Formats: sequence, structure tokens, C-alpha cells
Amino acid sequence: MSSDPDDDAPSWEGDAALDARRPAPHPSEQRATRPAPAPQGGDAAPSRDDQADVRDDESQGIGTATLVMLGILGGVYLLYTVGWVIGGVGMQAKAMFMLPAPLYLASMWIAALAPALWFVATLILTRGGRDWVRISALVVGAALLVPWPFVVAGGGGAL
Repeated sequence: MSSDPDDDAPSWEGDAALDARRPAPHPSEQRATRPAPAPQGGDAAPSRDDQADVRDDESQGIGTATLVMLGILGGVYLLYTVGWVIGGVGMQAKAMFMLPAPLYLASMWIAALAPALWFVATLILTRGGRDWVRISALVVGAALLVPWPFVVAGGGGAL
């Protein structure tokens, strides 16, 4: 079945007013509904240039190397979240003389959620961009969000 509303019903006189109010289709929908180039010279198959043009118009998706890098960096961010929780719990007894317990716990959980939030925000904000921009933003986040309480104190005795 076709998803094009023009194929669902016959057209009638006066439909031009309705077409003027209809929103323009998304560019990806325009490419999908574009007719294939007509073969020249009878029943000959489309040339390689015509096939390459149609292939170039379609989105290529995510590459294998990018997918592997996203998986590796996603694992790093997951380990960072665990490191912030373990390091924060290990430092809790030492930090109680400086901060009240609710304030310390709130800041610890914000720090623990920061790697996950960075990862999700990077994926959302770089959705239409190039792969190297997305990977660069994730690498910068991995350098900035190192769980220092866990790294320096080895978990602060919480292990």
C-alpha cells in the first residue's frame, strides 16, 4: 500500500485549494517519491550514472567504524558513571565535615549522571552532523568527566 495521500483517493475539481494548505513534504519523502529516470532508447536499463545519482541522494546511515567507536565510548561513559558512584560513596565520610549530607548526596548524583547526560546530549545534538564531530565531542567529554575521586583514591576504601 502506498503512503502517498494522493494515491488513496481520486482527485476532484477544487482540490487545488486543499493542496495549497497542505504542508510541504520532508526532503527525504520527496526523494523517495521522485520518479525514477526514464530509460532512453526503449527498454534499456538505467545507466550507471543514473543509479549513482539515486544512491547518492539516499542517506548512507552510520558507518561501521563510527558504530564501533560509539560502542567503545559508550562503555567508557558507563564505567565513568560507576566510578563516580563508587568514588563518591567512598569519599562521603571524609567530606561530611565540609558539606551537609543532602548537599553532598545531591552533588554526588549530579556528578554520577554527568557522563550519561553528556553521552545522550552529544548523540542528540550531533544527530545530523558528521561522524568525526560526534566522536570528537565524546572524546572531549571522556577527558573532562574522569571520575577523579575513584582514580585518585582507588574508590576511597569503598571497594
